[in-house]
Amino acid sequence: MKNQKMAAARINKRRKARQLILSSIVLSGSLLYQPQSVFADNAQQHYEIQQGDLATVLNQFASRAGILLSADAALTSGKSSQGLSGDYATEQGLNLILAGTGLTFTKSADNSYYLERKPAPKQQQNFTLDDSTDSVDLDALMVMGTPQFRYDSREVKTGTRIAKDVTEMARSVDIIPEQLLLDSQAREMEDVYKMAPNVVNADGYGGTREDYLIRGFRRPADIYRNGVRLKTNRRIDPATVDNIQIIKGPVADIGQMMPGGLVNIITKKPQLENENHLSTSFDEYGQQRAVFDSTGAIADSDNLAYRITGSWEDSETFRDNSDIDRRFLSSSLSWFGDEGEYINVNYEYSKEKRSFDRGLITVPLANGKRKIADVSSDTSYDAGFSFNEVESNLVEIDTVFPIKQSGWNIESKLFYNSEKADDTHVEVGEVATDGTITRGVQGNIDRELNTFFARLQARGEFDLFLPMKLVTGVEYHEQDEEWINFAGSTQTGGTVTNPNSYNLINDSATASRNHRDVNMKSYGPFAQLDMQAADNVTITLGFREEFYSADFERRVLSSGVVTTADTPRDSKFTKSAGIVWNIIPEVSLYTSYADTFMAQNVYTGQQQQTALPPQEGRQYEAGVKWSTFDDRLLLTMAYFDIKQDNVYESVNGEAELTGGIDTNGIEFSVAGSPVSGWNIRASLGLLDAEIVSEDADTDGNRPTNVPEHTANLWTSYEFQGVDNPLSGFGIGSGITHVGNRYGDSEHSFELGDYTLVDAGIWYYFPTIGSSTLRVDLGVKNITDEEYYTASGGAYRISVGAPRTVFAGLRLDF
Repeated sequence: MKNQKMAAARINKRRKARQLILSSIVLSGSLLYQPQSVFADNAQQHYEIQQGDLATVLNQFASRAGILLSADAALTSGKSSQGLSGDYATEQGLNLILAGTGLTFTKSADNSYYLERKPAPKQQQNFTLDDSTDSVDLDALMVMGTPQFRYDSREVKTGTRIAKDVTEMARSVDIIPEQLLLDSQAREMEDVYKMAPNVVNADGYGGTREDYLIRGFRRPADIYRNGVRLKTNRRIDPATVDNIQIIKGPVADIGQMMPGGLVNIITKKPQLENENHLSTSFDEYGQQRAVFDSTGAIADSDNLAYRITGSWEDSETFRDNSDIDRRFLSSSLSWFGDEGEYINVNYEYSKEKRSFDRGLITVPLANGKRKIADVSSDTSYDAGFSFNEVESNLVEIDTVFPIKQSGWNIESKLFYNSEKADDTHVEVGEVATDGTITRGVQGNIDRELNTFFARLQARGEFDLFLPMKLVTGVEYHEQDEEWINFAGSTQTGGTVTNPNSYNLINDSATASRNHRDVNMKSYGPFAQLDMQAADNVTITLGFREEFYSADFERRVLSSGVVTTADTPRDSKFTKSAGIVWNIIPEVSLYTSYADTFMAQNVYTGQQQQTALPPQEGRQYEAGVKWSTFDDRLLLTMAYFDIKQDNVYESVNGEAELTGGIDTNGIEFSVAGSPVSGWNIRASLGLLDAEIVSEDADTDGNRPTNVPEHTANLWTSYEFQGVDNPLSGFGIGSGITHVGNRYGDSEHSFELGDYTLVDAGIWYYFPTIGSSTLRVDLGVKNITDEEYYTASGGAYRISVGAPRTVFAGLRLDF
């Protein structure tokens, strides 16, 4: 009877959610009646446009900026431009491109741009464009919606100290822009990691943290934010994401990292041009989320800009007893000096509470094998009192100060993040042969995690036999964490198929407790050097000497017994080298080598602490990058070979050394807009990975959660043209495939493979003036595939979401 009532309640909740979705769509349509207007995105972005014919340079600029740019054909005839390289807002970029051409531009009320001759001194001229004018529309016009290059972001800010286009990097880089998050309706960051080849999700501490594997290697506990290694006990809110940069392989001069690569979240920054948006999203299982974002100049200043971004979420998921309550606010202030000076100050506040969910469990079979329990995907072995709550405050300060007439800049970054967290959850410890389960309440209270980071560096260019660019400096990173861990008594009751038949008791108040404290420090100098060996050959070298130490202490509160596991001060020198050869302007070949290390002090085990030697790794990589369709489409192919020693896995909360991991594989990717309105992003990853260990049970096995192949495709089409009655209407769809994975190092059970199909449609309704309202409607996992995203051990199987209907509204003004 109780289960029937719960099922009826879930059905009623889904019915109400569908009614809310349909009502919102009908309401939005009834409010909109204004004629269509042109909408342009004028955000500051990175450009790498070579010098050449003015019309060609303007074509490329209009493509990247996503603007409608028109001119009399005679104005550009016979003129050339020096091109554009660097970060600029739309009008800044146009001014630089037109420098010395005798031309300028005007901007209309509908955000279109028109070229004209500069007026003679002390004269005013009015420019009009009528039907009799011999004009030409440059390619890549944007009429409504979003820029043409929706999924092809080329600016690399991660894994390089020197700003570069992705084609200039001697490594594979996957950049996922915000637009792809919007079009695919990404709920969390993990929804978009899968769009890069050989990247899959891990279990993420009961789904409460970011967790992923790149090229067969799991991140230790960190994600990068604007280039700073950050451990956090919460999810990263998508509201502040400008783009996600996934760097494949180690970066010697960036410091400690896993050899498979890293994920760096690039956040939105203030810009001088005004932009505002408000959006909501919801789905049939109870998602309710709202986001606002506003940026622009302060009091029409040419130097001072602000940005305020916030989000609110009160959601449920398809899982039983699963809720998300999230509040987020980011505020930034930027000053742009007339001589290239730059100061940015950012403050973020986040408070997040979500259910702690270990997922499903496995049951024993003969011969030491196991299988995932055959139960409904919403079955929970946790309890209604399980939760993870995190409150954080983050401050970031960036500065750039040019040294006058030297071509050099002095740059700095200060970063501080403070988190307070508590969690209580249920762990399954045993499954009897008759299906009876044994569980216990565990968790952490009074957790305080503080991260401090500082960087001071110099950047400049010089000639020493060859043209060179150099960035060199020093960094300091400190992470201090302390908390009280508790583990309650074992409770036997409930079964695999009916865990709720036994009411778990929350005995956290009387559970045994111990206090843990860990401090990790690292610091050292670094350098990256680019040498222009020939007009079409660039050599990049990277170096770093990093000093590190760690102190750990565990104190049992009931007895006062103290255990320590410290890592004494030591250092490690890492290096990298890469070559990029542009055999023709559209095609570049590259090869690279890099090594890295990761200091480790395993302190998360429930019963033990162990000081371990640092993990050390290296990678060889070679590939080709081809920019085709007039720079509208980028194709990349890469081969890599990685080795790492001193690797450990966390299995059901305890650390296990696996000896090492060797991986090699091939990756293919394509991103861009080959035809106006059509955008595509696709990838294929093939991976051979094995554990190298003295343990015969694991030696030669594929590492946990690592598939042999991954594939992803997301493509969309948005109708273009002022006269097109469908202008502003878009449709997108995607397919994701992940191969079979093993759930542990011993290969005692499998997670299986899965293929997901998603689809969505949207329409930009014009509203008042130049504002637009976008309405989204779609379905994720159309085929309702049952699948498992990751394993954290025999009793921690993360479950994928079933078929889900979603909707969203976004107002840009």
